[in-house]
Amino acid sequence: MIVPPISFIDVNSGRFGKLEIDLEDGQFMDGAVDKLHLTAKNMDLTQGQLASLDVDVRGGHFQDFTIDRLTLSTQGALNFDSGVLFNHRMLQFTSPALAQVTAVVSQMSLNRFLNAPRTLDRLSVTAMKRASILGNLLGQGANFGLSFTSANLALQSNNRLNLSMQTRIGVGQVGLPIPFELNTKLGLKDGWVNLFDTHLATGGQEISPELSAAVVNKVNSLSSWGQKSDDIHFTFTDLKVVPGNQFILKGTAEVRRLRFGRNQV
Repeated sequence: MIVPPISFIDVNSGRFGKLEIDLEDGQFMDGAVDKLHLTAKNMDLTQGQLASLDVDVRGGHFQDFTIDRLTLSTQGALNFDSGVLFNHRMLQFTSPALAQVTAVVSQMSLNRFLNAPRTLDRLSVTAMKRASILGNLLGQGANFGLSFTSANLALQSNNRLNLSMQTRIGVGQVGLPIPFELNTKLGLKDGWVNLFDTHLATGGQEISPELSAAVVNKVNSLSSWGQKSDDIHFTFTDLKVVPGNQFILKGTAEVRRLRFGRNQV
């Protein structure tokens, strides 16, 4: 009796009415996820087509920043490059896919991000990059640097947040600890999160608007990765703060590619 050879699935020419992937502890080119659930419907790998794509990420880590949950659901038929998918583990769309997006960021994740060494360093102003505004506090020509050593953020009602920051200002070889308290409102500008109506104080005394603006610009710059990404461009239209817990963003995204590996095209 002749037994026919075993035939394995030829993924390269596969067509699937529904393809689901569950992933835990995933490490990708520009980030990592705790859990990811992906659903692709009517996917044709020969033609490079699919009807829809749904992605649910829990614990998405991008450098030091964590998005606790991110859901993404595309609209309309999509075309992708099958060769790029097989050879480079990247879902590269022929034209950007429009998707509905919801993102949830917890107060705990925000505090973890603010206290990461890289974040504190980005907030700080070294003696070589000293700001003229600070010279008004310590005297012009002083050799100083402003270092952020820790931060504690609390989400409040009416989309406001309070940020307590421990800083150290060095004059020569001396480091003077100065606590700052920043009270501000979260809002949206050009589809991204920004701070508005900001008040900065130390020891109960409000600091000049110029210094407040300098600190706000520093804080706003921390999230610039979300606007500069070549892979996904977010445009958020709704923001809601749950006091003491999290904030929720809703809007749309243009998805150019999804990366599933560490090698580049």
